[in-house]
Amino acid sequence: MYAIEMSVFPSQEQMEDLFHLPDRRFFDWCAKRYSINRGIFNVIDSWLFEYGMKDIVSRRRAMDNYLRYLLTQGFYNEKKLFLQFGKKGVKDSLSNFAERHLPERLCEDD
Repeated sequence: MYAIEMSVFPSQEQMEDLFHLPDRRFFDWCAKRYSINRGIFNVIDSWLFEYGMKDIVSRRRAMDNYLRYLLTQGFYNEKKLFLQFGKKGVKDSLSNFAERHLPERLCEDD
């Protein structure tokens, strides 16, 4: 169906290919691997864009790193089998992630 296998645990080479997929296919992979919905995906993507990550491939790498980070921070609900956030949870966790793992803000506030 796809030119590359949509494996949940792809090789490093396949990961690089994943970052270049059309938006819908990249979302499908994220939804399968991290159990997120389109709304969460869009919030993360928009936040990273506003942070200054204009290049889509860099933004997708950061998104994958962020979602992997969440798995280590207790956001995965074992009973419901998906990432779970409280009120403002996505944006607050993105801010915490950015402080620790992203270069300084790439653009100034308007």
